[in-house]
This record gives sequence, structure tokens and C-alpha cells, in this order.
Amino acid sequence: MKHSIRFNENVRRVVSFILRPWLKKGFLFDDSAFPPLPERFLLVANHVINFDPLMVTHKSRRFIHFVATEHLFSLGWISKLIIWLIDPIPRAQGGNAAATVMDILRKLKNEGSVGLCVEGNCTWDGVTAPFPPATGKMARSAGVPLVTVHVSGYLARPRWAFTRRKGPVEIRLAGIYQPEELKKMKPEEINALIARDLFEDAYATQEKNPHPYPGKRLAEGLEFALPLCPRCHGLDRFQSRDDRYRCACGFSVQYDQWGYFTAEEGETPFRSVRDWDAWQKAYLASLALEDLPVAEDEEMQLLQIQEHKRIPLAAGTLRLDAGGLSLGEKHFAFEEIAELAIRYKGVVSFSDKDGRFYEILKKKKKIRYHGRKYLLLYERRMN
Repeated sequence: MKHSIRFNENVRRVVSFILRPWLKKGFLFDDSAFPPLPERFLLVANHVINFDPLMVTHKSRRFIHFVATEHLFSLGWISKLIIWLIDPIPRAQGGNAAATVMDILRKLKNEGSVGLCVEGNCTWDGVTAPFPPATGKMARSAGVPLVTVHVSGYLARPRWAFTRRKGPVEIRLAGIYQPEELKKMKPEEINALIARDLFEDAYATQEKNPHPYPGKRLAEGLEFALPLCPRCHGLDRFQSRDDRYRCACGFSVQYDQWGYFTAEEGETPFRSVRDWDAWQKAYLASLALEDLPVAEDEEMQLLQIQEHKRIPLAAGTLRLDAGGLSLGEKHFAFEEIAELAIRYKGVVSFSDKDGRFYEILKKKKKIRYHGRKYLLLYERRMN
């Protein structure tokens, strides 16, 4: 929904006014403004915590149309309010991004600045993920300055966590590149520039300049990120409570305020979420396809999203095995799935080769499931 520049700026000022005390209470965050930015620009940033787009807008002191995932547009009256206020650009997570690129270019040409978390997903392990190769071509075609913003502070609110931890979050202006510069560069060179400016490894940062991130229930939620046990190799057998993370086989670790694991008995095989995540991916990669574990959850529902509305299609047991992804009477062979992703902590969303977009929820909406196990197994079978 198009508004005047004055309306957009008034919305930004009100949001920043409300946001400032919350940021100062919850994080160690320098909210001083960036140096002056161009009148119109394409801003790209890495995605460390769920709130960092708000923090980037706050420090930019400029209204920015951010790209948002499809689920934000299918929340009924809440979505209508969000669209009316901030006019985000839809991106179907697990879907085709070509339409999103065209929307970004139109917005830059006709309405204002655009912000994009290039990874498309908040990091699981504190390390910046690869981003689509088409990003460099889009930045070159945009005809506006490219602004790169580097975000650090993963340990303040990891994607998998339920609680905030009081520690530093840094939003830093990394670079401003004029369209004349970008026109002289190949898309691959622009991608390399973006990757250099945006790369973050939270544990490398922590080792270089250690900070505590104290809080409550520090380990709760790790099931969403680390479903594979290093001792029994079982899948989704963990339970977290307070600062403890325990598998049904007896393996147990403690997660401390510095973001590291210690073992209750002996030594832990992994010191960090980053290292554990790297191991579980490598372990799955070492298995033959026929030896991969099966992921399964009961009492699930499959929904198709059409015109920002959720339409129930099937209900029953969700299962991913050698034959593909199935839920109740619905079955999707791997070759039928165009892309699969996770939103929030663990909701599976995917698109098929015909462009239809789906998401999978628990039948009882307040009960969560650990959807990342499906993503890990899907990526292993497709790579």
C-alpha cells in the first residue's frame, strides 16, 4: 500500500520512539544513527536475531521497505495493519524469488529504499549463510546506491532460544557503493563484496572479544537447532530445561552465559552450537541415502497458502523418508519440491514445482514441533 513519504517517516519515528526503551532494556545496543545515507538505496544485511531489521531501521533514521516472508501476509487483521503501516515486500519462504526481485526493483524506482536480509533466514549457528547468486545482478540493476550493514550479537537471542540474554548487539554500517561503481563490476564481484561486508561468525567474535550473555533458561529451545545426538546418533530425542540439554540416551550438556557447552560428565565433543551444527551436517553427509534416519511427527496439518490465506489440505502424520515428504493422504516426491525452508523456530514451509506454496503446522497450534530435522534431511538428500 503506497503512502506519502511524510506518512512513512512518521511511522518510522513512532516505531523508533516505542522501540528505543525496549532495546536499551533488553540489549547492550548503541542506537546512535548511521552516518547520512543516500536519498534512496538498496540495503543488504546479514540476519542474526529476529529483531535486527527493526534495529537497522532504527539506526538508519530512514523508512525502509523490508522484504518479509509470506507468513507475515496471512495473519488476518494483523497482516492488514502491518501492510498498511510498513508496506513490506512479500517473499515466499521456500518459494520462487523471481517475483520478489521485480517487486524490489519497482519499489526502488517508484517509492523508496528497500532492505533485504540476503540469507533469507535468521542464522541457526551464528555464522552468515550463503545468499542467492542473483543478489549481485539485482544490486547492479537497481540503479541506486548499495548500502551494506553488518550485524553481530547472535548470542543475545539465538534463533532457537525462548529467552533474551543481556549482551551486546552491534549494527554497523559497512559500506556505501554508488551505482556508477556497481556498473563497472561483474555480479560475481558484487556478491564477493557483499559477502565480505556481511560475514559474521559469532563464536569467532566471542573468542576475539569475550562478553557474557546472562539470562534465564539459557538452553531451552536447543531442540530446534540441534536435533542429532553425538552419542547415540538418535534424531529428535533431546529435552532442554533451564541451562541443560539432555538426550534420552543419557548424553547431557550445560549451556553457559558465554554461549559455550560444558559436559556434566567428562568432556563435551562440541564447545559451541556452531561446531555441533557442523558435525550433524557432516554426519548426515557421511551416511548413504538408504541409511539416513526417518523424521516423523504425529497430529500435523498441511496448509496451502493462496492469496495470503491458509487453506487446509490434509491432516495426519508428517513423515520424511526415502520416498519423499508425506502428510496424511498427501505425498510429495523430492523432485516435486522446488524449495523447502523453516520459518520461526521450526515450521516447515515449501513450494512445489508448479509454484504452489505450503506450510505444515501442529493440529494443536500451541504445540511446537522441531521442523529443522526435516530441512537437514531434505538438504542431505538433495545435495
